[in-house]
Amino acid sequence: MIKLTPRLETITELIKNSEVTADIGTDHAYLPVSLIERGKTKRAIASDIAEGPLMRAAETVRKHRMSDMISLRLGAGLETLTPIDMADTIIIAGMGGETIAEILENSPKIVNAAKLIIAQPMSSVPEFRDYIYESGYSNIREHLAVEGCKIYNIISMSPIKTTNAPLEPHERLVGRDLPARRPEHFDKYLKNLTNALEAKINGLSRATSPEAKAELERTKDILSKLS
Repeated sequence: MIKLTPRLETITELIKNSEVTADIGTDHAYLPVSLIERGKTKRAIASDIAEGPLMRAAETVRKHRMSDMISLRLGAGLETLTPIDMADTIIIAGMGGETIAEILENSPKIVNAAKLIIAQPMSSVPEFRDYIYESGYSNIREHLAVEGCKIYNIISMSPIKTTNAPLEPHERLVGRDLPARRPEHFDKYLKNLTNALEAKINGLSRATSPEAKAELERTKDILSKLS
């Protein structure tokens, strides 16, 4: 049994009874192999844009004798998938939030045919939140995983469209459903955000330009809503 990092373990826990799971940016293919080992998916597609990671994935698949259950694909984003694959679960982890948004935006047919989308943005999390709420994704849930001193955001959602209220500035930063659910690691996550806001306020308090003063008041308002 493959031992996963806390980040990948959290992603795995979100998947229940998938027929076909696509792991985009698979690297070593640890995730699809683990999903099949645990009976969480019957088949998987392990896709990567670079040959090196895909070669490592191929080695992992061969080692675990899963060549008949895991299809290896070389290419960018969801371009490696076709409607015939019938992927009901799509995982895009370990990329920037804006890159993930672009991948989803570029392949609407593949995305809309899925039942579950799981994204793990490494950066630009507020921008990614903007994208999914404005694009009408539904059943948006956020999860947290800790590796070392870093907290990772993992976001699950359905491509079934709905109308979402626009995110407030503080919701862009902390997420909409996390404060109400307060999952494991939330207190540390919130403390990191408030510390960053306080440091920003200290820096802006010495500025004199109208733009800086406006940003100072905006930042103070966000902090007040997180306290």
